[in-house]
Amino acid sequence: MKIYPQQMICKHCDSLYTRKNVQPGETAHCQRCHAVLYRGSWLSLEQWLALTVTAGLFFIIANLFPVLQIQFHGQSQAATLAETAMALAHSYASPLAIPVALLIIVCPCLQILLLGWVLYHACRKRAAPGFATAMRLLAGLAPWSMAEVALLGILIAAIKLSGLVQITTGPGTWALLGFCMLLPVINHQDFHSLWMLKTLKERSR
Repeated sequence: MKIYPQQMICKHCDSLYTRKNVQPGETAHCQRCHAVLYRGSWLSLEQWLALTVTAGLFFIIANLFPVLQIQFHGQSQAATLAETAMALAHSYASPLAIPVALLIIVCPCLQILLLGWVLYHACRKRAAPGFATAMRLLAGLAPWSMAEVALLGILIAAIKLSGLVQITTGPGTWALLGFCMLLPVINHQDFHSLWMLKTLKERSR
């Protein structure tokens, strides 16, 4: 079977193109439907991995430390990101507990783990075991990772409750903010370079 790593198809209109190098920040568009074909990466593989690890650390902090602390009549209650999802199981919105946990905890966690796994091996100039499966899972998980929705919900809750009780944002909120700022950066790099590395390794065998 012949492999053409420089050939790509527009996912919107199926037009075939030969991939050309673009500068960091530049975007290649389909001539027929004007959809974005790919973007020039401005991060090296090592920088990409470093940002992914940093995002992972932010996500760990967001799940270990309180996102909100509520004080009312001398009593104080704090909750982490995971505890806010678990609290839904004991409320009238219990059917939402599992979907919320999947969207704001499980999916982002899998994204970081899979991307870190692929990038770690890419930095060592080799394809990760289970590379194709990991890349397909990354593509499938991207629309379902909604950590930014959780952050927005936390901020709205803090604003709404601030007139009734004393609300303090915890380290988890700031860590979640850092995670939400890094996630678009690491997800909008050029994944084609990872596929290229795998293809070239297969052709050299």
